[in-house]
Amino acid sequence: MNEELDLFIEDVDEQLTLMEDALVSMQENGVNDESIGALFRAMHTIKGTAGMFGFNTIVSFAHIAENLLSDVREGKVILTPQMIETFLQAKDHTQNLTNLAVNNEVIDTQTQNKNDALLEVLKSMLPNANSKEVVKKEDRKMQVDEDDGSQKIWHISFRLKSNFFSSGMDIINILSFFSMLGEVKNTLCIDSKVPNLEKINPTESFIGYEVLFLSDSSHADIEEIFAFIINDVELEIFLADDVVMLEALCNKEEGLKEKLISAGFEFVEKIQKNTSDKEKNFTEEAVFVEERILTEEPCTIQKHVTQELPSIQEAQGITKKDISKNFSLRVDSNKIDQLINQISEMVIANAKVSQRADTLDDNELSESAIILSDMLEEIRTSVMNIRMVQVGDSFNKFKRIVNDVAKKVSKEIEFSIIGGETELDKMVVEKISDPLMHMLRNSIDHGIETPEERKSLGKSKKGNVTLKTYPDAGTIVIEISDDGRGLSRDKILAKAIASGLVNESNTLKDKEIYNLIFSAGLSTAEKVSSISGRGVGMDVVKRNIEALRGTVEIDSKAGEGSLFTIRLPLTLAIIDGFLVQSGNTKYIIPLEMIQECIELDASHKKEMDGNAYINLRDSILPLVDVRNYFNEEKTKSIRENIVVVRYGDYKIGMMVDELFGEFQTVIKPLGEVFSNVPGISGGTILGSGEIALIFDIPKLMEHKIREIK
Repeated sequence: MNEELDLFIEDVDEQLTLMEDALVSMQENGVNDESIGALFRAMHTIKGTAGMFGFNTIVSFAHIAENLLSDVREGKVILTPQMIETFLQAKDHTQNLTNLAVNNEVIDTQTQNKNDALLEVLKSMLPNANSKEVVKKEDRKMQVDEDDGSQKIWHISFRLKSNFFSSGMDIINILSFFSMLGEVKNTLCIDSKVPNLEKINPTESFIGYEVLFLSDSSHADIEEIFAFIINDVELEIFLADDVVMLEALCNKEEGLKEKLISAGFEFVEKIQKNTSDKEKNFTEEAVFVEERILTEEPCTIQKHVTQELPSIQEAQGITKKDISKNFSLRVDSNKIDQLINQISEMVIANAKVSQRADTLDDNELSESAIILSDMLEEIRTSVMNIRMVQVGDSFNKFKRIVNDVAKKVSKEIEFSIIGGETELDKMVVEKISDPLMHMLRNSIDHGIETPEERKSLGKSKKGNVTLKTYPDAGTIVIEISDDGRGLSRDKILAKAIASGLVNESNTLKDKEIYNLIFSAGLSTAEKVSSISGRGVGMDVVKRNIEALRGTVEIDSKAGEGSLFTIRLPLTLAIIDGFLVQSGNTKYIIPLEMIQECIELDASHKKEMDGNAYINLRDSILPLVDVRNYFNEEKTKSIRENIVVVRYGDYKIGMMVDELFGEFQTVIKPLGEVFSNVPGISGGTILGSGEIALIFDIPKLMEHKIREIK
């Protein structure tokens, strides 16, 4: 059952996310039919899938919530802000119930009290809640018979495939769930395919069921009961009075018609009469067509045939449907990670083949190696694209967080997400989630003023917080900005001096002072709240971002707001690199960051005159001598080169000895021994078996900027 439970958890998480998005959208943009529909479908789906697993507590809770949402959808109940808050609590509670159910844990007293309290609130919101009587199970048939006709009788036919038991699902749970959607009027177990005892295989399934079901549910609602076993059963669902479908079903299985009649299934006896009527109509139609064709000119025969035959086909119920459709396939992320690791090893092995082909000067082998390299690059790109997701799907959950935090601190916030269509590695999105959440909370708690303060400053009562994402120079940029009070330069510096982080005699620029808030234990909050103020978190935020090979910068202006800029790599596994050599060591520079390569000729050297910069097209370009930076011995080289790299708003030139060209780079960690080497983010294995170090361009930039200052 582990695989099925994983699918259940994934499905519930997806539905709860959709539910939360719909509720937050209602708070921001008002109530509309689309949001109400999304809300109802999410709760309905959760109830259905939970029922299949026998998680009755979830089903009972979701059933009441679904009833209320059904009344909202039908216009019987007006969805108020109070109800939206209640449904947000219901969403959180459903998540809690799901966690307890899948872990097979007993519901504790606190959760049970919460469950009972929420159910009472939901029931009180139902129309005529005070006067509505509970219908006993034995009285249900009488009430259904007196219904206004909205209920329908469905015929559900399903056969368990031979491998059904391998799915781990319990057919009892499936059948018992019908009673939650309506009334089972009749059932028939089909056991005609069960073999003799000496031939039976206890691991295989041989039975099926015919069910007459009275409910106001739709075809899709009933089909959802079988959602988790849809590939393990042969299923047909149709209205019981649909004689054409009923006849087709009976014709598929010998003796089924007699069994259904014997079991008291309604409408089956109408099949014979319907068949006779249809044959009579078909005969009359055919004779009519034949008579018309015989009395017409030959040239009109084809015309009559093409005009009349469709109507005959329709009379027989013969229609063609295009059943082809696109579908999504859910794959465990561990399988994709394993595939990427295998491709990484193939890239390294192919590099060895290419190296060997060059050494042997074998043209045919070199050509094959080039073709293989191209194919590997296409496969790599395709697999990496599978891991790429739009950040908007994950960032939408921050709307709820912003909304909750704003209410706790009594502030009004206008929250915007820009660039949600930007794609980023799923693993990176998940790992950046917590740092972003912490920074958003800080922006609201520390950055945005209270409505009264904003009014006195001539600002609108609502504070603006924006989460913006966009690609730039081979990286993904995430910006969190607000129009609040901004960071207090003097207050941060005073706290840092008092904490011993900096000396009073140090001369620091504004950005350096702002970056001090990433120091452990430093907080400028005047009081500790339930949200922030203890000086814990921003240091962790920076560490988590750097662990993703990213950087974070701060820009702020007192009274106008703050801007946090995070830069992250597109992926963490394989990159397109540029292979260079300096001294006796080979290095990889991320290809997306390279702007150009130029030769460091005599004129440039004369222009430098001992300084670490050159004039590049009337622009000053700082230089990093890689040999000196890593204390490499000077070696003889035919020429020296400058690789111009860009990261964000900064550019530097890297002085190297040799350029080898593009190289598919599998990023390998270097271990703790090399973790503190500045300017190196990892290593890779070349075709020759040598190790090449991968440059950490942001760290090199940071070093050069400090050197210039």
